[in-house]
Amino acid sequence: MNVIEVVAQEAGEPGAALPHLAEILVGLVAFSVLVFIVGKYLWPNLVRSHDQDVTRLRDGMDRASSEYDDAQAQLERSRARLAEVDNEAARIRDDARADAERIKSDLADNASEEAERIKAQGRQSVDASRSRTVSELRSEVGAGSVELARQIVAASLSDDTAKARSVDSFLDNLESMAGRSNGSVPNSPNGVGS
Repeated sequence: MNVIEVVAQEAGEPGAALPHLAEILVGLVAFSVLVFIVGKYLWPNLVRSHDQDVTRLRDGMDRASSEYDDAQAQLERSRARLAEVDNEAARIRDDARADAERIKSDLADNASEEAERIKAQGRQSVDASRSRTVSELRSEVGAGSVELARQIVAASLSDDTAKARSVDSFLDNLESMAGRSNGSVPNSPNGVGS
């Protein structure tokens, strides 16, 4: 049993639970006015707002899709540039290694050339020093010979026996000096060294 039947039995009338006809008419009129106001003023605004929201959402999704595509394209360009940068870096490293090897080779060549130049200068210096020493020795030997000759002449003028001794001594000294500078002096046929 439902509520309307219970209320009608308690009131003793079969239609007591139903509203009056005037209430139904007022309710229908109020509902109609409400439907009219909502349909005339609110519903178009709601539909327009909804359409604007849908359009805005579609535009946003289209923009987001476009931006996503742009981002993907930018990502691909960035990856390509990164690959180019990696290739360029590898090329630069290879060039640097080649330059380092070339510089190392050039430095080694320059060092060898400099060492040879220093050796040649050393040889020239030694040869010049040897020539100077030989010249100095020759001039000393010449000076010594002149001094011995002066002594012989001085001694020969003073005494005949001293003259003979002086000449022998002079010849011995010449032989010993000549023997030191260029080996032994060959004897002349008369037994006197030249």
